[in-house]
This record gives sequence, structure tokens and C-alpha cells, in this order.
Amino acid sequence: MNFPNSLTVIRIILGLALPFLLVYGTKSVQIIACFIFVFGTFTDWLDGWYARKYKLVTTMGKILDPIADKIMVLGSFFTFAALGMYSVWLIIPIALRELVITIYRLIFLRDKKVVAAAKSGKIKTAVQMGTLGFLYIYFIYRKIYLGEETFREWLMPDGLMYFLLFLSVILTLFSGYQFFTKNWKLVKNTTLKMMNDF
Repeated sequence: MNFPNSLTVIRIILGLALPFLLVYGTKSVQIIACFIFVFGTFTDWLDGWYARKYKLVTTMGKILDPIADKIMVLGSFFTFAALGMYSVWLIIPIALRELVITIYRLIFLRDKKVVAAAKSGKIKTAVQMGTLGFLYIYFIYRKIYLGEETFREWLMPDGLMYFLLFLSVILTLFSGYQFFTKNWKLVKNTTLKMMNDF
């Protein structure tokens, strides 16, 4: 449990806490949740940079890091859908892609097969984080500063919100497509092995 892995564990805890803070927290707590998300996003960059720079990359870190990312991203996306900002069906493709590919990556890691992250995957992650950052700010502005009565009625920035959401969906699916096409042989063999073991 070195410093980068400790940051990853903290990010997991924060990712699990954020939905509760947004749904059940007071207005002040909801504002704090926005800063917590920013801090969690920063630790995502920091733990990776620190581990590579000081050669502290571990198997535990490789397992925990993608799990922490998915908890932070999917937890926030689903929470905003539950709060009525957009339909949950809009983010189902993101959830399916992230879960399926994360499972495959963990299986590859178990079998000591390393699949490098593609550029499209890094762009996808950056856009997802940017979209969520906008959603946190937008949520606070609509719900807290415009008031409860206009929360579902104020529509001016909705176009930007949906643009970012659709962009996140498209890039997520595209990066997933690239993952399967570039690693199809490995995915196919792994899937057949899992079916035989089952």
C-alpha cells in the first residue's frame, strides 16, 4: 500500500460517497461534493504520474485504479440521472462499455497480459471527466442558485449539457470499438476460455 495506491483507495471512498452527498446532502454539502469530485479527478492523474515517476507501479494499483475510475465516473453519471437531469438510458451505453472492458482488462492482468491504453481511451476519459465537471457546476447552479421551483424548467444550457453527454457516449463507444478490434484475438481466446471454465 504505497502512496499512489493510497490515493486510489481514497478515490474509491470519495466515489462511493459522492452519490449520497448529492442526493441527501444540504446545499452546502452538495457544493462541497463538487470540489470533492475535482479533487478525486486530480488524484487520478497524480497517482498515475507518481507511480510511473518513482517506479511504484504495482499489480494492486493496476487493479484498483480502473475500479476507482469507474466508481467515480459511473456513480456520478447515474446520480445525476436519478436527480432528473437527463434520462438514465442516455448513459447505459457508457456503463456497459466501461464495465465490460474493465472486466476484460482485469482478466488480462490476471493472465499477465498487458493491453496498453489507446489514445482514444485517454480522450474518452478526459471528455467524460469534463462532462461530469460541467454537470456538477450545472447542477449546483440550477438547483441551488436558481431554486427548486425552476430546477426542471430552466433550459438555456441544456443544449450544452446534452452535447457533452452525447459526445461522451460517442467517444466511449468508439474507444470500445477500437479496444475490441485491436485486441480481438486476445478477447476471443479469453472469452472461449471463460466459457470452457464455466
